[in-house]
Amino acid sequence: MRGPPPVMLSLDLGSSGMKGLAFDTLGRPLAGLEAHSSVELRYGPDGAAEVDLPALVQATEDVLDRLHQRLGQRPVLGVALTSFVSSLVALDHAGQPTGPALSYADTRAAGEVEAVAHLVDPDQVGCPAFSAYWPAQIRWWRAAHPHLRAARYCSVPDYLTLRWTGAWLTSYSLASWTGMLDRASLTWNAGALAAAGVGADQLPELADHDAARTLRPAFQARWPKLAGAPFYVGVSDGATATVGSGAAGEGRVALTVGSTSAVRLAVTGPPPAVPPGLWSYRIDRQTHLLGGALTEGGNLHEWLTSTLHLGPPNLDGELLTMAPDSHGLTFLPSLGGTRSPDYDPHARGTVHGLGYATTPAQIVRAAMEGVACRLADLAWRLPLPHDAVFIASGRALLASRPWQQMLADALGRPLLLGDRPDGATARGAAMLALSAQGYPLPSGPGICRRVEPVAAHHERYQAATRRMHALEAALRGLREPDRSGQPVLT
Repeated sequence: MRGPPPVMLSLDLGSSGMKGLAFDTLGRPLAGLEAHSSVELRYGPDGAAEVDLPALVQATEDVLDRLHQRLGQRPVLGVALTSFVSSLVALDHAGQPTGPALSYADTRAAGEVEAVAHLVDPDQVGCPAFSAYWPAQIRWWRAAHPHLRAARYCSVPDYLTLRWTGAWLTSYSLASWTGMLDRASLTWNAGALAAAGVGADQLPELADHDAARTLRPAFQARWPKLAGAPFYVGVSDGATATVGSGAAGEGRVALTVGSTSAVRLAVTGPPPAVPPGLWSYRIDRQTHLLGGALTEGGNLHEWLTSTLHLGPPNLDGELLTMAPDSHGLTFLPSLGGTRSPDYDPHARGTVHGLGYATTPAQIVRAAMEGVACRLADLAWRLPLPHDAVFIASGRALLASRPWQQMLADALGRPLLLGDRPDGATARGAAMLALSAQGYPLPSGPGICRRVEPVAAHHERYQAATRRMHALEAALRGLREPDRSGQPVLT
């Protein structure tokens, strides 16, 4: 009698929570084999955006506990891991964390960016000096915590790999998001190491996404059904969202709006030229990701609806009845600083044009349009073929018909919506792990709907984008960072 078919487990560590899913060998999620847990970033007025590492570890292991319980007799092919990027964990000589983990949204390292820029060639590492990357963050960490003797540094998923398996490993994908991976040699970049003030032996060993280890005895006892299963090294959520949405093929552009948002184009071959204002990361040894990212996405929508006391069931209907850019507002969605294309950690969110007749729903629409216009601006900086196909994913975008239409209109191109609202990122991690075992990757995206742009709306959003650029330039001229790296008005 044949037993149940094997499954690949996938853990997705997001900045607003984590989930675990199970997939069959065709990359299809299995109903009833999933678990979720919430962990949020902790923001501070000084620019802090930290991860409570013990809480995240407990939440992730609780998810694995529940998956393990629900597996039944299904054999497990392996456990894939994907995570928000980037993050920084400082470890002591015993391999224990010395404090909270820094996230990509933490801007306290802004005062270190100028020094890093003099030491690191952005073409070598694929991204400019910025407060979200390790050279600046490690410098800041060491200066801010002189009493804590950090011996090694890694990302959150690297720490989980170390904790569970004892392996000191990271993937090319995760490393490329740190601002320290040399694009040509796939080693830690010498200039970035010098800027951070660390040696290569203080950072994890580099490997491709197919590197895997098995559990240490203590965790084999906790999860006996996973005792012999390979636990794969972590991969960035940007890479796995691209793979999982079916956007990794030639001529396909991935547009993701989850907690944050990004646009990405997969490119194979030697390291490509990086367009101004964008970056070049990695899916794996062979595949680059050109693109840009915003710190804002679903997190901005959630913050606004909570702050303005809005929400279902009427908000989407009200947003859909508004004409594009009809509210008289210009909203710069830079609440956590600006990533692509300006990389300005001192920038802050701004709404211009408020009047006594302005409604909360108009403010929300202006913010969503601001994100859509910025993503479209980033997309058209990419070296796109004339027949490029735009594939959308991310829970925040797939849950919002108004936002889908805004993005199609801002792009001026049709937007193809993926059919995986609950797991493009987790699916991508599972697919990469399955490919490491010889299973073929599905060739194309699963599309459930096509959103057509309206030409007149596109013209209005082009004008809105120009207005956003003008306001950004005016505000930049007013700001001057003080010695602490915090912005002040002069």
